[in-house]
Amino acid sequence: MAASATQASWQQGQDALREVVRRVTVLLRSIEDPGSHAVGEWNLGEVAMHLSQAWIVVPGLARRDLSRAYEVLPSLAGVAGDSLIRDMWELGETTMLGVTSDPERNPSVLADRIEARAQEYFRDCVGADPTAPRPWLVQGVTVAQATLTYHLLNETIMHGGDIAHAAGRPWRIEPAQAAMVLGRFIMPVVQALDPRAMVDAAQGADLRATYDLRIRGGDRFHFVFQDGALHIDDPRPRRVDCHISAEPVAMLMVFWNRQSPWSAIARGKLLAWGRKPWLGPRFKTLIRNP
Repeated sequence: MAASATQASWQQGQDALREVVRRVTVLLRSIEDPGSHAVGEWNLGEVAMHLSQAWIVVPGLARRDLSRAYEVLPSLAGVAGDSLIRDMWELGETTMLGVTSDPERNPSVLADRIEARAQEYFRDCVGADPTAPRPWLVQGVTVAQATLTYHLLNETIMHGGDIAHAAGRPWRIEPAQAAMVLGRFIMPVVQALDPRAMVDAAQGADLRATYDLRIRGGDRFHFVFQDGALHIDDPRPRRVDCHISAEPVAMLMVFWNRQSPWSAIARGKLLAWGRKPWLGPRFKTLIRNP
């Protein structure tokens, strides 16, 4: 029964990913100018290139074969075993290197690449075990096969939004899909990483606090901070310092620094209460982004 439920939930994730791929490829094929600013130092074409490369790397992790990624980044071949990088904080430099290594910026060409790689990935998923262990990006970190589907959902949702924003187009993130990304990608990855990997050392030093994060329409997690370390657990009887109710799209946008937590709080998208409600606004400052 549990196995079939896992298979069913993974199929739900694949269906969501198919729909988002369809939307992003339609969007890209409608854009003529890839030069408008998108996010950080990247323009629209560079974000599209990065997304197309995510569709090389993550399916490669699922196949346990990163040879196509090494064609783009030959200097990384073999340095991290079955993974791409040795440390989480190499990720930013690696993604920048990947984007500069391929000069293609035509949105339609990149849409074709994403579509073809997605079709291949979905074929590979047929009959696969969603619980099978697979290497993640960082050496020594293992996740379930299904987690990689939600990793791709995260990349395609977020960078689809970046591309749409740069082009002045609408981009809706479905709450159910945001909840999937939060509960089935972000949380499992943070759980698999070293407990100190994602904690801001200065903000988390000497803090001992438990947050009860409730994703509206999704899952619930306890974030236990202990002197610079973070453990994410399923809810169980324990003293909770701060409860947070989070609308999933707002929480996802805040996690990826696409929205200020204060604007989400002001609109009731993030609500905090409990023994120490003042810890609520501090929550995001405790977690650093790669």
